[in-house]
Amino acid sequence: MVERRVSVSPTKTMDPAMTDSCCPLLVKAGGRGEQEGCCDAYFTRISGRPLTNMIRSPGQILRKVLLGVCFIQVVVTIYLAYCIYNSAFSTVRGMKSLPKLEDKPRHALPREGRQKVVLDFDIGKHEADIVLAEQEMRPHEGQEAVVQLGEGEGSGKQVRLRRLPVVELWSKAAIGSYLWHHILEGPESLDDSIQGATVGELQMTAFVLRYRSGPGITPETVPEDVRSLVLVVNGRTEEKVKEARLWLDHLQAQNSPPTTILVMLGNEQCDNGWVLRYLAPKGVVVAVLLTYDDPHVDQHVFHQWPLGVATYRQFPLIREEQISPETPRKFMCNLRATIYPNSSRTDLYKLLKNSTLTANQCQVKVRESWMPNETSDSMDEYVETLLESDLTLCPVGMNPETYRVYEALATGSTPVIEDVATKGHCAASPWRLLKRHDPPVIWVKTWDNLEKILAKERRYSKQYKALRRLRVFQWYEWFKLRMRDSFVSIVTTSLLQPG
Repeated sequence: MVERRVSVSPTKTMDPAMTDSCCPLLVKAGGRGEQEGCCDAYFTRISGRPLTNMIRSPGQILRKVLLGVCFIQVVVTIYLAYCIYNSAFSTVRGMKSLPKLEDKPRHALPREGRQKVVLDFDIGKHEADIVLAEQEMRPHEGQEAVVQLGEGEGSGKQVRLRRLPVVELWSKAAIGSYLWHHILEGPESLDDSIQGATVGELQMTAFVLRYRSGPGITPETVPEDVRSLVLVVNGRTEEKVKEARLWLDHLQAQNSPPTTILVMLGNEQCDNGWVLRYLAPKGVVVAVLLTYDDPHVDQHVFHQWPLGVATYRQFPLIREEQISPETPRKFMCNLRATIYPNSSRTDLYKLLKNSTLTANQCQVKVRESWMPNETSDSMDEYVETLLESDLTLCPVGMNPETYRVYEALATGSTPVIEDVATKGHCAASPWRLLKRHDPPVIWVKTWDNLEKILAKERRYSKQYKALRRLRVFQWYEWFKLRMRDSFVSIVTTSLLQPG
């Protein structure tokens, strides 16, 4: 008997009984074929939508998701392009609105008292706020300039401008070199007019700083018409104090003495009371930048200043490329010091000689007497030792603050600092300035703790030590910037602002 198949078109209206009987067969068989129209009609009657609209493959869903993502990306790209265009348009529009300066030949007005210069610029309707021009000026005197407005609104009007005031910096102590070269990083060259003198100049935000140094700088060779002065002197010994007084007495004897800031290498026992007689209003000194933890420091008239590196021994300015963080350092620690009898330096030296942790890992080199100068070879060897050491041991001397601490920081070697007070009249809590800036150093109250420090140091990885070297060096660079800002602020408020 031949089975008769009935072909049903999807467009035809199906009998409900027929759809009820054919669609379960289709689902069970898993095929579509000739019964597709049958099931479409069935699902249309049940749900109101054809079966073919209800079945979606994973590929169809994925395509729709990707199309949605692409649409979002297009919208974001269009928005970003609009923002970039709007920013560029605003910048160009702002540049077009700037006044145009056209340099014209300059001509000098007749000198009447103060020197004047006329500068012709075509600046349209805008008045000049700042005009930079190459012009000769008398030393130590702010110069007045006259700017002639060009065509446009206000043409013919003259605007009077004044050059930045000049502040002289006379250095008669090594800390002046530290200030100029290491903190301000100013240039220096020989002075052709004075034998044995060097000069330099820096333009700050509010003033021009003119530097003079060397044995040729004496009270007889410096200019007399200075109005604002920073004088750097040495007050460590009685002989140096006598020289500093000669300078201050010379300034006070002038008919119009300059307003003066004193930067002073103080006495290691903080016996600096002699400077009080030179303070304003009776004297010329309006502010003092003083090394060591002197009790006079009040951050108003007396400001604490860092001892810095030993520039008198020609300690160089270390650059970041000399640190080499990727190369492990040869020594775990170093001690380079002058040994004094019955001092903690002697105890530290004995401890290092007897320690099993420091054998062939710490470079120890001491001497019995202090040497004020170094040869170029000995200084190079000392700097190389610091650059090759992870730690630098810094015992106290006549004062807790030593050059070695700053020299270690400059070379990326972590200082291990003996944090104890010494004899004298300094503050009971030493290292006030450094502690206020949270330095990356190791503080010790006694060298008995050194064994634990060195044992811990041996467990640190090379990567940790490399990162620490960079942090120490970068902190010191940041510290010098803070000292620069402090110096500029003191000069501005004490010398340049009235009252």
